[in-house]
Amino acid sequence: MIQKVLAWAQRNERHLGALVFLWGFITDIITFVFLDISLVNILFAAYLGFAALAIFLTHFLSSRPPEKPSVRYKSAIVLLPLLAQYLIGNLLSGFLIFYTKSSVLLASWPFLILIAAIFIGNEWFRRYKDRITFMAVLLFFTTYAYAIFALPLFVLSLGAYVFLGSTAIALVSFGIFLTLLYKAGRMKLAESVLPIIGSSLLITVLVSSAYFSGLIPPIPLTLKEGGIYHSVERTEGQYVLQGETERPWYDLRTRIVHVAPGESLSAFTAVFAPIRFGTTVVHRWQRYNEEKGAWITQSKIAFLIAGGRSDGYRGYSETANPLPGEWRVRVETENGQVIGQMRFKLERAKTPPVLHEEIR
Repeated sequence: MIQKVLAWAQRNERHLGALVFLWGFITDIITFVFLDISLVNILFAAYLGFAALAIFLTHFLSSRPPEKPSVRYKSAIVLLPLLAQYLIGNLLSGFLIFYTKSSVLLASWPFLILIAAIFIGNEWFRRYKDRITFMAVLLFFTTYAYAIFALPLFVLSLGAYVFLGSTAIALVSFGIFLTLLYKAGRMKLAESVLPIIGSSLLITVLVSSAYFSGLIPPIPLTLKEGGIYHSVERTEGQYVLQGETERPWYDLRTRIVHVAPGESLSAFTAVFAPIRFGTTVVHRWQRYNEEKGAWITQSKIAFLIAGGRSDGYRGYSETANPLPGEWRVRVETENGQVIGQMRFKLERAKTPPVLHEEIR
């Protein structure tokens, strides 16, 4: 019975691999949203380590096939690649959660496309390329994504130098892994090593370009809350907000804010950062210029935040006498990575709008 199951699994290994990959992806999307970031970091490291071990053992055993394969050997050859794909699916789902916690899809759509390409590649490369090529490149991508996630937590800082450090760690770690693979099965890896190296370097270039162009969100920072208000006052450690009634969450239309001539507006945000994590957050007020067809920065206000508050570090900025039109306030890091965004349409008020009070 075991041999029949293994034979069936081996015949359908490509489809099983895709299903296991998807299952790992879905299960962690459900669970990771409830876990503390420090625990998530430990789980990421464990998933990555066991995935690397599963890929290494698969390559090691495939390079030394016995004359009469035992049931145990056949089981390992079939199950280890499935385990690796399940663990990598777990990793990618976790990264997806933290890369898309921001309210701005613009900051995460490249990562979503890359994940979709990986899932399609799970079918394509398993059919036309050596399995070790795809699995090794997939491992490098998850190692790189993990390094980008974990190093800021370790050094309690963000920035270009931290990202370059993450890149160096990913490249060195993967270089060591490739060396171990080569020593474990030189002949088996010989035809795949150049495609693996070339694909890994291409991923490095693409991810680095996305980072320095501001397309990669600055994890672990996330925008917990944000809104546009007519006034914001801080009293006794709390923020008193005066604003117009919010639309229901299912109303996807652009919010309209009514302002009288000479009145100012305030942007209030709560940005989550891990404990002892300090960085600078920027509120960039932009108005859409229809003649130029571009967003024009009207003001830029920066302030320091400190991590550790579960509901996010609160802060606000103001703009005086804004003109009517399409507006957005982008919440960014110092180097332009987008944490979140609040978009609204400003109209002149014919009569004073009804305001309600909120306490944060």
